[in-house]
Amino acid sequence: MDEYYQQQPNGQPSEYPPPPEYPSQQVYLQTPYYYPMYNRPVGFIEASKAYWKNYFNFNDRTSRAGYWWAFLMFWIITIIICIMIGATGEPDVVSNIFAVWILANLIPMLSITVRRLHDVDKGWVWIFIRLIPIVGDIILIVITATAQKLPPENRFAYLPQV
Repeated sequence: MDEYYQQQPNGQPSEYPPPPEYPSQQVYLQTPYYYPMYNRPVGFIEASKAYWKNYFNFNDRTSRAGYWWAFLMFWIITIIICIMIGATGEPDVVSNIFAVWILANLIPMLSITVRRLHDVDKGWVWIFIRLIPIVGDIILIVITATAQKLPPENRFAYLPQV
């Protein structure tokens, strides 16, 4: 790992220096400097915080657990709002809350999906697979449920994982 530090002109490592070539898988697994959350369990609260913290982050990667915990948080709150719409006598007010909730989650849901696609070595354009009725959603679920790819198969592997 020292050879990565010596390549900087000032002798100091940058935040995420690019390696000269893909290291072996053994080096990959022993280098937390490049992969801040590699193989680290992500809980519901941590994934929910990362979901909102990385609102406009379309560049990094998201682990499988981080993606699905955030997805679960979104659907739990959506179902609670739908139950409130059915239970109240004034559905207009709650419907407005529901509309705000959906609009507030549009960008972070897109960004977390793009980051998850990066983790499985797919580009952001794969998000448009959802435009195919029914089949597109199934394909996207299968892709996001697959395990992350390690280098050299994953060209996005050196992006930080959030």
